[in-house]
Amino acid sequence: MAEKPIQIKIPYKLAGKLSKKIKETGFDTITEYVLYVLEQTLSEDSENSENYEEEEKNVKERLKDLGYL
Repeated sequence: MAEKPIQIKIPYKLAGKLSKKIKETGFDTITEYVLYVLEQTLSEDSENSENYEEEEKNVKERLKDLGYL
């Protein structure tokens, strides 16, 4: 089943900037470009969170090995 889309309103000035931007890309519509950007941003947030958790684990292990924890 396809997801039901919702509408998001953006200012005309921003829409104009997006129209210019998509001419430089392979996207045909503002919607396609905005969806791509949002998906990339959300993906990066998820990856950053995972990297942070792994880094925190490594730091705790190091501190424990050094006798601080």
